[in-house]
Amino acid sequence: MMTLSTSTSLDIIPRTGSAVTEHCRVTHSHVDKDMSGFIKDMTPLAESLRDLCSRRITFSCISWLPPEILTTIFTYIVEEDTLKSHTGTPRHCAAPISMIITHVCRHWRQVALECPTLWASLNCVSANWLDIMFERSKKATLVVIYRSPGSLRKCFQQILSQLPRIKFLQLCSYPWEVNRILDCLSSQPAPSLQTFKFSVARKSHTRVIRPISDAVFQGQAPLLRSVELKECTFSWTSCIFSGLRTLDVRRIGSASYPTLSQLLSALRRMPELEQLTFGLSSRISEDAELSDQVPLTRLKNIALDACTLRNAVSLFSCLAFPVNVKIALNLAPIGSCLSDLFSAMYKDPDGPRHIIRSMRASLSYHTFGVQFGTSMAFKSEYFWDPRDDDILLSIQFKCSSSTRKPPIIFDMCQMVPRRQIQSLFVTSSLCLQHNFWSVGSTDLPELESVQLSGTCNIRGLIAVLQSGGTQSSDMAYPSLHTLELENIDFGCGEAEELQDIVIMRAGHGVGIHELRLVKCRNLVDDRVQLLREVVTNVDWDGHEEGLVGGDGSGGGCLCHICRDESSGEDYMQALLHSDYDYDPDSDAYSED
Repeated sequence: MMTLSTSTSLDIIPRTGSAVTEHCRVTHSHVDKDMSGFIKDMTPLAESLRDLCSRRITFSCISWLPPEILTTIFTYIVEEDTLKSHTGTPRHCAAPISMIITHVCRHWRQVALECPTLWASLNCVSANWLDIMFERSKKATLVVIYRSPGSLRKCFQQILSQLPRIKFLQLCSYPWEVNRILDCLSSQPAPSLQTFKFSVARKSHTRVIRPISDAVFQGQAPLLRSVELKECTFSWTSCIFSGLRTLDVRRIGSASYPTLSQLLSALRRMPELEQLTFGLSSRISEDAELSDQVPLTRLKNIALDACTLRNAVSLFSCLAFPVNVKIALNLAPIGSCLSDLFSAMYKDPDGPRHIIRSMRASLSYHTFGVQFGTSMAFKSEYFWDPRDDDILLSIQFKCSSSTRKPPIIFDMCQMVPRRQIQSLFVTSSLCLQHNFWSVGSTDLPELESVQLSGTCNIRGLIAVLQSGGTQSSDMAYPSLHTLELENIDFGCGEAEELQDIVIMRAGHGVGIHELRLVKCRNLVDDRVQLLREVVTNVDWDGHEEGLVGGDGSGGGCLCHICRDESSGEDYMQALLHSDYDYDPDSDAYSED
């Protein structure tokens, strides 16, 4: 075996640090040179690849569309994005939709650049994009929407420099920016402006804010037809309160709270007003004796938000409007002048107007709501200011101890002119007892359909339906033929009682022909079969859920009938071991 001598040379010559550094420098130079050559060779290949991709897009079906159709599609996309800004979250600092369109292909880019209106929508656009948007929109009128004060504060001066071009302006500002924004709004006229919406994000800030005065838009906004102001101060003599078709003023600062004469004077300058929304939480000062009513002959909708009953009466008493105006009221706790309100709203109760055919009520411990509609169904879920044109009157009010009486909704119904209520929809978290349904039977003799949801039980309804004489005219709800129950707790034996009621009514010629059961508890298939034997059409969702305490094995039944039979201590123990929704103030729900 050969042994390597330690004295054998390995041909490795140690180098100094400077030699190593020089070697690295030379090597790096060669790599840079090779990389430059590689990039030079790749550049035409990349251009060829992009060209091929562009040609491939050109051969796609959408590229065959004429520019006019593409422009229509692009316009729809931009308008949809603008619409979302009214209901969704603002697009903070994102690239404008029109800018995104131009990065799809050359053809789309060319079409988009030749359509100025695509660049005229500034929906929370970052300051970085504004100059490009202004340039590409050319002379098109602008739609400006900044619903977030954070996105506005860095660019409001840039935006409002284009004030003469803006036709739609919606701004939300921090309190400390308001004065500077008002300076910009007063620096130029607004000859194209049609809609102006301005709100202040007050939060807990108490800074004194300068009011919107006559100087805004230099007093020149001849096309202005819609104004919406929230959480800001203003002068009622400002030029913006003239010639409007839509006015929405809510959460008015104390410095801007009007007297009745100031409010009516402003309304007189809007003879073509169609939509009116006010928030009048403090009492209006009736500073003058007013003999003539303000005519609003084109009014279609009036909504009073966070309004006292007396303010509503005062305002309605001074207005003259068409009989079929849609009215929505969100009131503070009501008092004894409820009849005064309806007299002020319906000055000519016998005049020609739509027939009210349906009524919907929402009853909770703190708030009552009632609506009256011309159709047999309610499409809108809103209880205040609904979008459904069939709902002519909506009243929502806070409850006090004296007004937490569900039958009050029937008192209101008696004051509504031209009523022929055939459908009643009730959603309630209160126990609606015998008196409620008894009053309803008296006041709604033409009622054909009842839809009840959310209440604890139907004990009161069953008790009223069981009553009556020997004649069909003596029966409760003599026209009733449809009953819909949703999220109801059936008591033990109530399904059988309902069956007996149907048989009794059928014998008097006033039978119930349709029964719908949705998510009802303590209702099983055997009991539903009993109902199917006597009701022509029973629609049951198959939901079976008992009302038992604990784990369902020994807690006892928690239906209202079994609860009434148990002692108070046993009842409370059962509640403590169940998911049943118990309210310690439930006694206050009773109107008896």
